[in-house]
Amino acid sequence: MGTSPPRAPANITEQRGVIRKAACSRPKPMITTCPMNGQLIHSSNQTSHTVNYLDVFCSVPGRLSLLSSAAKYKVTVGEIHRRLSPPECLNASVLGGILRRAKSKDGGKSLRDQLKRVGLQLPAGRRKATNVNSLTALVEFEAMHLAKDFNAVCENEFPARAIAEHLTRANCSMESLDMQRRKNMLLATKATLAELKELLSNDRSPICSSRPQPILEPIVQSRLTHFSMVTHGFGSPAILAAINAIMNWLNESVKLLDAK
Repeated sequence: MGTSPPRAPANITEQRGVIRKAACSRPKPMITTCPMNGQLIHSSNQTSHTVNYLDVFCSVPGRLSLLSSAAKYKVTVGEIHRRLSPPECLNASVLGGILRRAKSKDGGKSLRDQLKRVGLQLPAGRRKATNVNSLTALVEFEAMHLAKDFNAVCENEFPARAIAEHLTRANCSMESLDMQRRKNMLLATKATLAELKELLSNDRSPICSSRPQPILEPIVQSRLTHFSMVTHGFGSPAILAAINAIMNWLNESVKLLDAK
């Protein structure tokens, strides 16, 4: 009996299709966050490049400026990244409003495409994670400007002396023992506030064009960073301004007691 020649596998077309499919598929590019050096690493098998958090994404007009002196504030790639991340996780609609993008049929897609070009992802259909408040509308540079102005007003206009005189009259009999008791209380309050002031002064939350190296314990810095992100940099400087105003009142109160 003669032997028949070997036959080609029946699924050779399918195998070739699998080979072609495998040859065409490539790993998807990966985006890795490097929080300490202020860069995003975009890499693939063939190319890699960095996207700097400090790059300016756009500029927007201020929300709090008078029309006659409207200022424009820069928005960095880092700020956009922070606002797309927890705790805010903004969606295209809210982010577009903050960046003053005109509403249009393809506005969300246009914004997502622009973000993609700088290495950021904004999923379609995302829901924001936090409630919108008055601070949500502020970009970081304007929030810091507001904190600076608030500090100047607290420093120059807070009536520390008048409050010290009123509270001293109302709460101290001006007898030596009562005066010493009140002075000790005031000094203890100053020491406690000084501890809080020092801690807040060491806050190294990333903000605007700055990504400083942390010096506080990670558990403390992470909570301060969360606070900074939901207030866009306004929170800690505003509290420091209030502490300084209270310190001025305490100092004036001690001076009054020492003068008696």
